Amino acid sequence: MASSRALAFRTVAPGWNGLRAGRWFAPLIVLACSVGPGIPERARAAAAAAADQPAPQSAPRLPQASLDGNYFSAGGQRFLVTGAHWVPAKAALQWPLQWDPADIEADFSTMAQIGFNTVRFDLFWAWFEPRPGEYNTEAFAQLDYLIGLAHKYRIYLHPSLFVGGEVGEAYWDVAWRNGRNPQSNPEMLRLETNQAREFGRRYAHETAILAWDLTDEPPFWISSGTTDAEAVNWTRLIAGGIRRFDRMHPIVAGVSTQDMEHGPFRPDVIAGDVDFFSVHPYTIYTPELFPDAMVSVRGTYGAAFETALSRGAGRPVLVQEMGASSAQYSPEKITQFDRVSMYSALGAGADGFLLWCYTDAAPNQYHQVPYLRSPHETQFGLTTWDRKLRPQGAAFKEFAAISRRMHLEGLSVPMGDAAIVIPEEWARTQGDFSRFGLGGPNLIPFVSVSEGGAVNGQPPNPYDGNSWVMGSALSSFILAHQAGLTPALPREAGEWPQHPMVLLPSPLTATDPIFVHLHTDFWERAEAYVRGGGVLYASLAANAAIPGMDTLFGAHMTDAAVVSALTLKIVKPLGDLRPGETLHFSVPAASTRYWGTGLELSDGEVIAVDQEQRPALIAHRLGKGVTLLSAYPLESYLAGEPMAFEKDQTTYRLYRALRDYGHVRPLVATDHPAVEATALTGPGGGYIVLANHSAAVQRSRLSTTLPVQALRRLTPDGSVMVPAEGTAWTVELPAYGAAILEWQAH
Repeated sequence: MASSRALAFRTVAPGWNGLRAGRWFAPLIVLACSVGPGIPERARAAAAAAADQPAPQSAPRLPQASLDGNYFSAGGQRFLVTGAHWVPAKAALQWPLQWDPADIEADFSTMAQIGFNTVRFDLFWAWFEPRPGEYNTEAFAQLDYLIGLAHKYRIYLHPSLFVGGEVGEAYWDVAWRNGRNPQSNPEMLRLETNQAREFGRRYAHETAILAWDLTDEPPFWISSGTTDAEAVNWTRLIAGGIRRFDRMHPIVAGVSTQDMEHGPFRPDVIAGDVDFFSVHPYTIYTPELFPDAMVSVRGTYGAAFETALSRGAGRPVLVQEMGASSAQYSPEKITQFDRVSMYSALGAGADGFLLWCYTDAAPNQYHQVPYLRSPHETQFGLTTWDRKLRPQGAAFKEFAAISRRMHLEGLSVPMGDAAIVIPEEWARTQGDFSRFGLGGPNLIPFVSVSEGGAVNGQPPNPYDGNSWVMGSALSSFILAHQAGLTPALPREAGEWPQHPMVLLPSPLTATDPIFVHLHTDFWERAEAYVRGGGVLYASLAANAAIPGMDTLFGAHMTDAAVVSALTLKIVKPLGDLRPGETLHFSVPAASTRYWGTGLELSDGEVIAVDQEQRPALIAHRLGKGVTLLSAYPLESYLAGEPMAFEKDQTTYRLYRALRDYGHVRPLVATDHPAVEATALTGPGGGYIVLANHSAAVQRSRLSTTLPVQALRRLTPDGSVMVPAEGTAWTVELPAYGAAILEWQAH
């Protein structure tokens, strides 16, 4: 590759109209400063080499980026974040010590050609602060150099402070930590806050920085056992350190599956101290929720589920890491996974995608840690180590080119056709009793024997049952999409009554443990919701408890229905379900979590019976609304079965039947369960996002209640008209294919 220092470059635009066509830019000035004390000799040599680089010419500065509604905006134009995490191929995570400006600039040039408008990277704590309170001037000089490249190649920087775990088993420590926990020790917190303040002081007005990432994947640091309270305190202190001088840049904490796994840094806990959330949907590393092949229905819904789950806590969401290694999976499968996941999450409201990672590791890295002991980490790249585009990189380049054609001004993520309610106890910060209903003075203190926590002076007890409730919610999320609905995941204390349909899969209806089910007073609000015209579904297990359920569901529980397998037989029509049709389920274990319950009718209507002819599905009308009750935890059955959604092609029909029974008209839907359809809406138009979650070519019919006059399918080079067939459109998608359709209103 020709030396970029002697040439001008045409950049790939970051997504706003003024730069969309690409422009010519001259190089920038390289900032350098003297070598600080206490730095290893090889680092001194690298820093000296950086100082000896020719001084590039100046270039226009990137415009300031900020959050504007659900998306980032710069220069008066919203844009979708596209890029990856940068770890250089040859130097890997030793790049600050093996500083090679020419090689780094070649990386930026390649990233620009692929379509990056943002790159995430690490600011290693020990390099910036080799001794407590002493900052390394050469580390800041290197960051200044990266800032110069950012302006030149029109790629925003998304720096991650401190760095906990990065690449396999690697944790990047400071020599002077001496066993202290960085997330709870007062002295460590003081030093971290001071370093965050120093970054804020130096770069408060630097427009090349998109946003600060407080750190990568807390609490996966060398010290473990972080509590909810410690997560709040750490986030608040570090964010506050930046905010002391810098109020321009948005702040995020780069958490990994903390939402789905109920970690202390889950979105509801830190929402008050960050500006947006991140998700790292590595479904292959969460087999307890995704017992499937990577490329599977459930696997390719993972990014959208995490996005919707985090958005339910009230902030925009960036897919900040995602990917797989070709040391484990074929490039074709990785490409399929990335493509469907990106489009699916885009439709769920994600404001950008930074994949893991930019490049494969060079072979020389195979002989030293962390790659020596983490072979899977060697080949996550969008490019090979010598900068050749890999299949997943080509797919990303196409996605970046198509997404740049989206006009995001005025666009918003619709509320959704259905709500899967996330329990208050899941979202609540442990130790917070503010919504316990104990109003006024209380001389006799309440102490929770299940929770521990602040009241009785004990550490909070571990959260119990997370995989149970998340697995069921994930099943419900997929079934809703297959039924032509767009589901959201609002909190129990939030705006769920504003959705036309509410889905409550077991264990939301359970009794124990307290963390997985809805509060007792929820059911009063549910009754009012249905009476006012809402449509509500619930599934039960033998451990369920619902006060006043005769009124709400037209039936009540009698006793456990002990089963080892389940067959549902339709006996009365509902939607397109017809008498005589059957649905079959495997029961994962002999447990009250998976047994059903006997139901005795009051004024409900039996829609299906089980193999013992007991009522299994009960429909009921109440006021202006309707309910559907399942005597068995169907969603939990699917959650525990490997590749369940490849085997089962019928359960979603229960949701679709209820949708039709309740006269819920989806915003956008297709006639095939494998093809997901979601909408992004604006005042005069917007986008419909389609994703094919199957291994077959799908030709599906698209319908919508949006005021669509015309549809155009975006391509990397422009758009093509989608011909109308009456009030619907037919779109063909390849296996694991996707599309963005631009619509205009009548």
